[in-house]
Amino acid sequence: MTLFVVIALILAAGAVVLVAWPLFKSGSGGEGDAKASRPLAAALAVWIPLAGFGLYFTLSEWPWDDSVTQAASPHGDAAASLEGMVGQLEQRLQAQPGDPEGWKLLGRTYVVMGNYPKAADAYGEALKLTNGQDVDAMLGVAEARVLVDETQFLGEAGDMFERAAALAPDNLKARWYAGLTASERQDPSTARGHWTALRNLSPPPELLQVVDARLAEIDAAIGPAAGATAVAAVATPAPASPPAEPVADAAAEGTIPLRIVVAPELAGQVPPGAPLFVLARSGAGGPPLAAVRRASGELPLSITLSDENAMIQGTSLSQVDDLVLVARVSLSGRPVQSKGDLYGQVSYDPSARGPITVTIDRVAE
Repeated sequence: MTLFVVIALILAAGAVVLVAWPLFKSGSGGEGDAKASRPLAAALAVWIPLAGFGLYFTLSEWPWDDSVTQAASPHGDAAASLEGMVGQLEQRLQAQPGDPEGWKLLGRTYVVMGNYPKAADAYGEALKLTNGQDVDAMLGVAEARVLVDETQFLGEAGDMFERAAALAPDNLKARWYAGLTASERQDPSTARGHWTALRNLSPPPELLQVVDARLAEIDAAIGPAAGATAVAAVATPAPASPPAEPVADAAAEGTIPLRIVVAPELAGQVPPGAPLFVLARSGAGGPPLAAVRRASGELPLSITLSDENAMIQGTSLSQVDDLVLVARVSLSGRPVQSKGDLYGQVSYDPSARGPITVTIDRVAE
């Protein structure tokens, strides 16, 4: 059984990649959100692959015990054991290709090894054998593709996530990825629909916290859904008719007009379609007080941050003495700053008249 234990542990580690990667995209703009998602990533990553592997181990007729001496090295080298298992599983599937559970196991193993194209192919075989109806195989194909290229959310992988959610509306993973797909496609209303449905499925507390953060971000960007209570409540609505000429005490009214531009030396480094996060935070640090998500293709951009964009219930920009205004193009797609992101920031001067210019002129280290 040594091989089984080795495989199970390594597959659990691989599942961390699959689960943590999308969860780390889900923060609402602060480091605390990313930290909050990590326990869920670890818990689900261990449980899901072990459960799947246990089912295959129970139902399969493959002689696992007989293969231990052939696959495991004398010193129990995990990498050698995994490679040996992959070789045996590939041979088995060549002889008996009609085993969808075996193909899915091979797909998971390829993900652990970082071979995402082969993982997509393996999951694809399982999907063919089930006439395109196996939701786990469908999610596996789509996940493997977006691990190679996140722009796949905008293509066939995104379509597969949506189909998985339609086939299995009570599948947490399908709903989560369908929401991410809609978000990447700049369709916050559809994303809200998927994540609201996910929330109603009573997910684990850690996942519920992540979902609530994403719903709050959508509410801040486009307003709460009709007849619904926003997760992040509006503290003070922005003036319905802002003055034609901004006044000096705009922050006192809870609104800050901004102009976001890119420095010439970084203009060629801005990828099209990347998320653009505009936020206000306290000069003392901490999570964003207000945030808006737009797209890099809208740059240069004129935008107004207001109490309507508050991330925390009851927070008003007029209550904070020292504000820092930040604009960041996220290369990773995550609200939390990552290495390589392009950003700019300025300290807010309440006495300034007219829109405040934030120039994106730095690269995150």
